[in-house]
Amino acid sequence: MKIILCNKYFFLNGGTEKYLYTLVKDLPNRGHMPIPFSVKYEGSWESPYNSYFLAPPGSPEQTHFKDITLGPANVLRLIERSIYSFEAKKYLSKLLHTIGTADIAYILNIYNYMSPSIIHTFRKNNIPVVAQLGDYNLLCPSYIFLRDGKPCTLCMQGRYHYGLRHRCVKNSFAASAVRVLAMYIHQWLRIYNLVDVFLVPCVFMKEKLVEGGLPGERIQLLHYPVEITERMEEHQKKNYIIYFGRVSYEKGIDTLITAYQKLSLPVDLIIIGRSYDGEQERLQQMIQPEYAHRIRFLGFKTGEELSRLIGEALLSVVPSRCYDNAPISIYESFLQGTPVIASRIGGIPEQVQEGISGRLCTPDSEEEMLEALRWMLDDRERLQRMGKAGMNYVTTQLSVEKHMEQLLDIFNKVISTRKTTGST
Repeated sequence: MKIILCNKYFFLNGGTEKYLYTLVKDLPNRGHMPIPFSVKYEGSWESPYNSYFLAPPGSPEQTHFKDITLGPANVLRLIERSIYSFEAKKYLSKLLHTIGTADIAYILNIYNYMSPSIIHTFRKNNIPVVAQLGDYNLLCPSYIFLRDGKPCTLCMQGRYHYGLRHRCVKNSFAASAVRVLAMYIHQWLRIYNLVDVFLVPCVFMKEKLVEGGLPGERIQLLHYPVEITERMEEHQKKNYIIYFGRVSYEKGIDTLITAYQKLSLPVDLIIIGRSYDGEQERLQQMIQPEYAHRIRFLGFKTGEELSRLIGEALLSVVPSRCYDNAPISIYESFLQGTPVIASRIGGIPEQVQEGISGRLCTPDSEEEMLEALRWMLDDRERLQRMGKAGMNYVTTQLSVEKHMEQLLDIFNKVISTRKTTGST
């Protein structure tokens, strides 16, 4: 089947793009044709369809909002891409005309750089749509149900005006206004009613979406896959613990740093990832002088280097304070035989088995984080057993092969249902 893969980035930016790359690489081996539709950034992967990609809101090298030069033309394009992009519809229509339609569309992350307007184009061409949801974009202006450092669901069930009242998007009235306006327009258009199936990575997220008004029968659980090599390398553990992922406020890294500085054990702390909104600078100001050489920020890492750093860590920490749904960092830690301490929030308890593959803590609790760190580090043999339990879980339950079988089964059922009902 011909599968249109829609995502705003077509280069390795994070977990979504890593997943996208897996799809592009694996689907042809199964007899299917992946056709990417994205934004034309500098460094995008090569594809026969790059000429149909959208121009970026700024220049091609300005890949993130913080990098975009906010002149009048760029601001107008950002607003259009956030609300409803006729430009995206035009380019997608050209692509569909060239390839002679498609069997199904798979939407990943299109928000603010592409807009959900493309759903109308797919419906016009009678192409069913499956959308993967990794955050709460459909229900929350800031995507993460977090306000003033605590979970907040005021905007649940369409009350988006609270997002403007509290300036939930980058603490900016203008940015919040655009986002809230976009959500109300999408609600008025009922555009997400045209999505055949939503895929979510955890039960918690499905429950929240149903609470927010989405029909449960159109939401299906599909866990993120983990790419397992034929021969997994067993890493020699070194004397450090690790955090890797977004370096941003909602990830709760400040709780980890505060607890770590009370640990009084000769282990280092390594923090890996891109910093957002000045979070790394804020965190560095929290570090006491005697820990300055033991807490290290290594920036963004990928590939074998990241896998090695994860595999050599004694344990990994995921201290989120928001409703994290299913952090891929937990699965990647398990894959490398590294147990995890994580927050008891969102979908995380569905990933970490208490006392078996890791420990769970109350979000923002320095005391529970400190106790979990001490308990985990007190017994290195237990750490090894927990790492093996995590590895066994991901290798048996979360392989790319199993994920692809489930995903293609969903696609086939959606296509079959559309043909049977004859909906247009």
